[in-house]
Amino acid sequence: MPSDTDRPIGRPIGHPIGHPIATVRLVFRDGGETAGDLSVAERAGSNLFVASDEGARIVHMAAEDDGTLYRQDAVYPLADFFALPVTIPGEDEADIEGMAIADGWLWVTGSHALARKKPGRDESSTEKALERLTEVRCDPNRFLLGRVPLVTEAGGRLTPVRRDGKRTAGCLKFRKGGNALTKALAEDEHLARFVAVPAKENGFDVEGLAAHGDRVWLGLRGPVLRGWACILELAVEDHPDVEERLRLRPIGPNGEKYRKHFVDLDGLGIRELTFDGEDLVILAGPTMDLDGPVSLWRWTDVLSVTHETVIPRDRLVHLLNLPHGKGDDHAEGIACVRRDGAPPALLVVYDSPSKTRLHSAGTTADLFALPSRYDAANASLA
Repeated sequence: MPSDTDRPIGRPIGHPIGHPIATVRLVFRDGGETAGDLSVAERAGSNLFVASDEGARIVHMAAEDDGTLYRQDAVYPLADFFALPVTIPGEDEADIEGMAIADGWLWVTGSHALARKKPGRDESSTEKALERLTEVRCDPNRFLLGRVPLVTEAGGRLTPVRRDGKRTAGCLKFRKGGNALTKALAEDEHLARFVAVPAKENGFDVEGLAAHGDRVWLGLRGPVLRGWACILELAVEDHPDVEERLRLRPIGPNGEKYRKHFVDLDGLGIRELTFDGEDLVILAGPTMDLDGPVSLWRWTDVLSVTHETVIPRDRLVHLLNLPHGKGDDHAEGIACVRRDGAPPALLVVYDSPSKTRLHSAGTTADLFALPSRYDAANASLA
């Protein structure tokens, strides 16, 4: 696996702490129910799609007040688009951890992760606590990787639909305990052994998605291998014989249905991905259940990469560190924001928002200046 070291990129001196240039108010119909568990955000024009890692639905929000406020105007259950294995309310959690808008499609992924139960903070029974720690859940809907057609309506509103002409919503085939992707990884020398390890224990855990054409990049929170995080690149197409089904094309060096890219993020895992032009912006954070640190990185010219890579630290541009709370304000979702007459910015939404971030109708996101690919120094000016 070659190391991508052909062209050095200058690195900033120090790791500046970013400060928001603005806040964005998110207003939900259910108030704090959705606002307390936001895991992902994706923006296009005046449209903002968000989702919680609890449940199985996507929320569409519309911009008001020049983008300083987004108000919920529709909720779309995933079952409206995909034949999910579980549709019983309360048991249908998909753990949505990635969304991307590309070429008229809304891509969405679950975490593909197992989950171990944890004792309650006020658990007084050792026996019950130990019993909970032995239980590992496999929620079938978490193995969702699919895309939904977007239709542009009056005012530029983007509406997800199950069918638009010849375009149909579709996803990878679900299998018992996994899907077509986990099946493809079953013999992988780096990742196979981690597929059966729960999330937040360095197990296989998807927490980022970016897309361009039929190429999809999945950022892994875990595993992190000796400090190196992993991005999986996929080539996805409609299945020729099964309607509403996607399949993976072989793109690996030995015919694998994926490419691996290992990146040095100072030992952190990947918490989200988004494109800025041809560059991939990476939100990095702890693999385990910790508060921080949280940082932003830029991997340049990703679209021109056509082989597996190992990307050392000096081939990435460190953009800035994000502030985080103690037990709250965990940066989970990022979305690139284009601004007329101004450099692009990055919208950041938070899981477990602090009390100061929550309001009676929802929560508050932050807008950070997005440093350019060659100069991260302006992050300290934000």
